Amino acid sequence: MKLNPFNKKPTAYYSKVKAEYDQLDRNLSALQAQLQEAQADADKKQRRYHELLRHSSMFSSAAAERNASLAASEASNRVGAIKGDIGQLLSRITPLMRIALAPEQFAQAKQALDDLRKQDRVLTADLAKTDSQIAKLNKRVADVEARIAGEIKSASSTLLDAEAEFVVPEALAKLEVEQRIANTSLAQLQTKRDELHELLANIPKAAREAERIFMACRAVMAEVDLYEHLMPLMGVLVRASVSRHQDMYSHEPGRFEIEIPADLLASAEADLGAEMAAV
Repeated sequence: MKLNPFNKKPTAYYSKVKAEYDQLDRNLSALQAQLQEAQADADKKQRRYHELLRHSSMFSSAAAERNASLAASEASNRVGAIKGDIGQLLSRITPLMRIALAPEQFAQAKQALDDLRKQDRVLTADLAKTDSQIAKLNKRVADVEARIAGEIKSASSTLLDAEAEFVVPEALAKLEVEQRIANTSLAQLQTKRDELHELLANIPKAAREAERIFMACRAVMAEVDLYEHLMPLMGVLVRASVSRHQDMYSHEPGRFEIEIPADLLASAEADLGAEMAAV
């Protein structure tokens, strides 16, 4: 079976898990809100009790201190009880979270990998363009320098022969300005090329990490797809597993190992490789 975790529509299995997760998550949010209120109340009552102790005198009775202590203790116990409820709820939510959040995390991982590969293509093209511009500019600088050398030689002869005030030839002045502009542009392009090389050097590591995250998310999506197909057969699998457990007590009934033909493994590996290349 070719795995295709792209553009998946919600399935009955996933919808059931997601609905259960959403309900537990709402319950968790409600408990966390209760915890904030209970903690604030406990802190307030604890401060009140300590305030009575610090200012203990004829104006505060032992009964008032006792009542304040009892109120603070009850409030603290309520905080502890809510934290216990939250802990139990988290133990139920955690196994569902990886399934419930799988589509969103898969989409994010795919987008991150897409963005990195696009960035690599854009930077590579920009680097090629920059290298081409540098080559052309180097050629132009060499040409201008050769022309400047010729103009300087000619101007030098004129200077030696001149009896009046010497004026720098206009052609030489223009060439020197062109040389400065070209050298400035060349320096800017070389700086840009160095920056592009640095950016490109960082991409392979980031791409490997993005691919790792993508494959992890894809594995969860494939698991969701697997369970969707297995649910109609679960009764048959359970019967086979329990039967084996009754025959071989060492067999764990909650697990049943199935051998996958080698040709199907090779086909799945090829499909997954093609999917990775197509991201």
